This record gives sequence, C-alpha cells and structure tokens, in this order.
Amino acid sequence: MILSFVTLFSQQKTTIKPIINPSAGYELAIKTENLEGKTIKLSIYSGNYRTVYRIDSVKVNKNIETVIFKQKQNVISTIYQLSITGKPQKTDIFVGNGDKINFKLTNENVETISTDNPLNKAFFEYQKKQNGEEKTAFLKNLQKKYPQHKALKIFNLFEIRKNLKLASNQSIEDFRNLMLKDIDVDDKAISLMPNAYSFLNNFFTSGEINSENYKAGIDLFFKNQTCTNNNFKFYTNWIFKNVDLLQTRNINDVPTYFFNKYINNTNCMSKTKDFYDASLKKVQSFSKNPVGSVIPNFELQTIDNKPFNFYEFPKEKINLVMFYDPLCTHCIIEIPKITEEINNLERETQLKIGKIAVLNISTKASWQDFVSKNKLENWTNVTYKEGDTKTQEKLDVFSNPNYFILDKNGKILLKVYNLVFIKNNLLQ
Repeated sequence: MILSFVTLFSQQKTTIKPIINPSAGYELAIKTENLEGKTIKLSIYSGNYRTVYRIDSVKVNKNIETVIFKQKQNVISTIYQLSITGKPQKTDIFVGNGDKINFKLTNENVETISTDNPLNKAFFEYQKKQNGEEKTAFLKNLQKKYPQHKALKIFNLFEIRKNLKLASNQSIEDFRNLMLKDIDVDDKAISLMPNAYSFLNNFFTSGEINSENYKAGIDLFFKNQTCTNNNFKFYTNWIFKNVDLLQTRNINDVPTYFFNKYINNTNCMSKTKDFYDASLKKVQSFSKNPVGSVIPNFELQTIDNKPFNFYEFPKEKINLVMFYDPLCTHCIIEIPKITEEINNLERETQLKIGKIAVLNISTKASWQDFVSKNKLENWTNVTYKEGDTKTQEKLDVFSNPNYFILDKNGKILLKVYNLVFIKNNLLQ
C-alpha cells in the first residue's frame, strides 16, 4: 500500500538559511488552567479526518501556564488540529504565515478552547453547529467575510462540492468542470485539507462507476499536471487507494491507463525515480492476485513455531488476512482500530470471522509484544519460514499494512481493509 508523507514546510530540502521574512512561521500561545501534566498536540491532516500527523506537542507543567507552539520557517496556510493526549476531543484551527494567535483553555476538553482571533473564533462556532444546512450557510458567510483567505476558500469549496449531486439533465463532463471551478489543483494546501478525499471521491465517482467514466475524470483532472506538480503524488496515491476500494466495479485497468499516460515518461523517471518505481510496483499489484481470483496457497509458521498451511486453515464465510510490520507507523495506528472493530462486529453479529495476522518482516524481536499490545491473541499469528523469500513475492505484499478479504473458498473479495464491506458480506 502506497502511503504518502505530507510535507508541511514550503521550503525546499536544502541547508536552512537564516529567516529574513519577518512574517514566516507562526506563534500559537495557549493560556492553560487546570491542565498540569497534560500534553497538548498540534497536528496536520492528510486528505481526510482520519489521517493525522503530529508536528509538535508541549507538556503543561503548571496549574496555570501559557504554552507556546512556535515555528520560524515558512509554512503552508491550512487547517491544523489541536488535541490533548488521551482525550477524544479535537478542535481545528486556521494557521498561516505570520500568525500570532492567543488561545485560552481551562479544562481537558479541547473543544471548549477560546480565542480573540476573529477567524478562528468564528470557526470554533462553525464546528459546534450540528445542522448540516446551517453549517454550510455559516461557512459561506465566513468565506464572504474573509474573501482573501485561501485555506478557508479551499475548505469551503470542498465542503460544498463533496456533496454536489449530478443532475439528471447534466453531463458528467459538465458536472466535473463545475466541481473544479475556482479551484487551483496545484495549491499545496489541498493535500493538508481534511475534506480533500471527500471532494476527490465525488469528482471521480459521481455518475456510473465504470472504466470509461473514471478514465475521463483522470484526463480532465490531470490535463495540465505532470509528476513534478505540487500535489501530483498526493492525487496519485488517492487514485490508487480509490481503485483499491472499487475493485468489485471491474476498473482494474484504470491504474495502468493512468500510469502509462501520466507517469511512464522520461521526466518522471529522471526527476521522481522513487515515486516512479513505487507507482509501477503498485500498478503491477492490480494484475497480480486480482479480485475474483483464488489466493495461492502459502505455507508459513505460527508464533509458537508450528507449521501453517493456508489451504488447511478452517476458513469462515468471511476471512481477513492482515500483513504488518510492528515498527510501521501506519500499522501502529491502524491495527488497534481494526482489531477493536472486528471484535465488535463479531459480538454484534454473533458470527465468526477468520482472522490471520502475518508478521511481514524477517525479524521476530518485537512480534510477541506487538501481538499482546494490539489484542491479536485470538487471531492466527503466523510469519514466513526461515529463509523464505518467495511467499511474500507470490502474494505481492511487500508494503505494510496490507490486506486480503477472502470468502470461504479463499477467493479474493477485496485487497484493502473495509469494515462496511466485511459486515455487508458477512450478513448476506
């Protein structure tokens, strides 16, 4: 699975020179009360509300203390997330170059934070509204009040257009052109927006989902882009993820079409070689062990060194095979959520799911600890036999995490984790 790491800072990766621009960076001061010993986190999004990267944190050491998040380098003006370690509440804030913003927080619920900054004060009010239409109207009025604020404009347009519906008398091309109106797809802030994925999903999947329509969407969206554009890698990774999710719609030729037309050229090969190689590998994965085929048999060994043969594994109606690396950041984030969701689904439906967790690296040093920590004891825990390099290649699972959803005969139903898909097929 190809996953992108978002670059927050707009400077190139060169030797850092002294900052001359006095408006570079930001300073966020939070006056805290009753938060001694708590850690406040500052994070950024990467296309959706679930994918968050912490960029800074500060521990409160006194009962009354002002803590400061400070950045001296140029940043991309976008939406940041504030949270407190161990607490579920989150609050979004707009931050841009030169911003010096004061906040006040008097309890552990970060949603109660206040500020004298007019834009964020209004944005806090927006986040607390429950009615969808009321939120949309409020956001539109906020955009009118701050027409030059680019991050607010992008967020507002994405919020509106992620829910646009294709009219019965409207062509898909006209609809997509309307979706793109007034949006600079090369704006760096887009990859840091929490609603970018929702916008992209509506753009590409409105109307009938088939290979022809999807390719037409690609040609319209990427017509003025190359692999060196600001967001090209972000969009490419989303395309691959989305086609993964739509594998049952028989559009597996889309990645090859996209790769050959927009990536498979000397410019991409020379200027973005790592990206080119990763994209090629991902495209090839769509033709290896495709949805609808039966997964090839594989022989591994269990965590207590017993032989494991997949074809002899007692399969359920629905089976989830998960490949992971205990040190993989995305595995650390995703797997605890997955084990909890699968356990809850089994309790809710009173139906059993076949569960296989495959240690997808050669070293076993942290295996048992990872299994215990992530509540994988009721999964079948296996890994490769000593010296086995062919099974990983046969299954085409070099990245982590990786998933197969299988039926009782070992037929591949999906090659990504999707709880709704698992539940629907389990209850059929």
